[in-house]
Amino acid sequence: MTQIKVGDYLFKRLHELGIRAVFGVPGDYELALLDLITDNDLEWKGNPNELVAAYAADGYARVKGAAACVTTFGPGETSAYCGMAGHFCEFVPVVHIVGYPTIQAIRKKAIMHHSLGNGKFDMYVEMVKQIMADTTVIDYPPLAASEIDRVLNTMMYEQRPVYIGLSIDIALEMISDAPLGCPISRTLPPNDPEVEKSVVSKIRNGLERADNPIIVIDGGAARHDVLSEAHEFVKLTRIPFFTTPMGKGSVNEDLPQYGGVHFGAGTHPGVKNAMESSDFVLIIGNFPSDFNTGEFTCVFNKNIIEFVDFQRFSVSIGEIKYPVSMKFVLQGLNKDLQRSKLMKAAQKVTWNPYPTLEFSPSEHLKQDFLWPTLGSFFRPGDYIIGETGTSAFGLCDSRLPAGAVMHNQTIFGSIGYATGAIVGVAQAVKESGGKWKRPILVTGEGSMHLTIQVLQDLLRFDLKPIIFVLNNGGYTVERLIHGKEALYNDVAVIDYGLLGSTFGPGVPSKYYGPIRTNGQLEELLKDKDFGNAGCSELVELILKPLDAPKALVRVGVAVDKFNKGNVTGAA
Repeated sequence: MTQIKVGDYLFKRLHELGIRAVFGVPGDYELALLDLITDNDLEWKGNPNELVAAYAADGYARVKGAAACVTTFGPGETSAYCGMAGHFCEFVPVVHIVGYPTIQAIRKKAIMHHSLGNGKFDMYVEMVKQIMADTTVIDYPPLAASEIDRVLNTMMYEQRPVYIGLSIDIALEMISDAPLGCPISRTLPPNDPEVEKSVVSKIRNGLERADNPIIVIDGGAARHDVLSEAHEFVKLTRIPFFTTPMGKGSVNEDLPQYGGVHFGAGTHPGVKNAMESSDFVLIIGNFPSDFNTGEFTCVFNKNIIEFVDFQRFSVSIGEIKYPVSMKFVLQGLNKDLQRSKLMKAAQKVTWNPYPTLEFSPSEHLKQDFLWPTLGSFFRPGDYIIGETGTSAFGLCDSRLPAGAVMHNQTIFGSIGYATGAIVGVAQAVKESGGKWKRPILVTGEGSMHLTIQVLQDLLRFDLKPIIFVLNNGGYTVERLIHGKEALYNDVAVIDYGLLGSTFGPGVPSKYYGPIRTNGQLEELLKDKDFGNAGCSELVELILKPLDAPKALVRVGVAVDKFNKGNVTGAA
């Protein structure tokens, strides 16, 4: 029986999950633990603050399937909680490792720095339980391995973040490495075969009865790893399929059945009519949040035969919820369809999923020109992040080639997220061995200001992102919702051309801009050297203060109306 340090055991488990880089900020309660990272074939990727570390871990986990960040007890961990909340609600598996004071200090209830000065040490873990799938604070070495394994199994099972508190002296204690022989589970248990068979039969019968069935692939399909099953389902049924803002970037838009992005009031008329005239709707990974539905303005046909809601641990047909995993139900449906095709011919996609607009090259750059044009720049192997607000909605109008991926933080919507997350995405791209090619960030200036210091990580770690910054002259997207002339919607003006030399003096980087006209953007995107510079590239796009995609303008009206309605109702 071989002995191993508790910290080494933890890091070997992370390596087993495919993690190769650990994010975080050093602090005295974790320094000895950080010494063990490189001993376990992991890289330390320290960040300027804990919020950025949490965002970076989010981006990394979305590419690699899991991530880790390490912070110190107290101010370190609480600074990361905003990012952790995003992990929780968007189903991103990240383990947050927190370095605690020594066991002796805790037991003596000593007044330690980073505490609240009252001799208590459990207040922070109690706070974080609302945004964690599981937590543990390890204070007894013989239980360390079982506790680490328990929370990591929960993380992979629920696809949500977990918390491991570890006193620095406990991290160096010796334990048996025998449990490492039993790997962390990454798969769900199989469904009850009879229940699954019944669900598959009911869905198949519904498809046969429907005249105009459709499939919607939502954000949960990507987060719960059923994209391959969903795409196979589309191909076998030949049914038109749509996505949502949260699902955009996860589907193969080159398939002939692709119908476009649906988000309620913001949807283009052709896509909206095609989707809302359906009589049988199957939504895979449904996540009907406000931003994902155009502030709840999605309207389906009242004469729908059935509404099927596929979720990680359940599938609902109408009002009846069945305790089966959607992954295995989709696999069962695909096997059934391989044995016998649907009797009815599927509706053809006759509408254009993308907007078609004409603009003059000499015109001032406009958002309705920007997004369809930007789609021509994307390539297979690109991994794109769109920031909450204009970017996330605008990218719905960009055509993505097969083999490109995009995501945004639709549910939690923490501005500044995307700029932090691109660090983790770019690190994962670098580790991919060529599977992924280019990390691309599209963000507004207001959001970027919150986490702009991550540029130092992008440069010093040689991560080579391509960054598009939408500069509205100090105006934020919130003006489209409320307060068009209000001073509280102003942000500072920054010289983006100096950011490379400011955050990475001596490190190669390129700046393009300011891009002010439609023609300048077209010229840049056609430049063969752009996007292939071998270093970080930043493009500054100058837009008029209140310019926004028409879809976002319509959604903004719906948001303002909804918010005012809530206030009135509460009065």
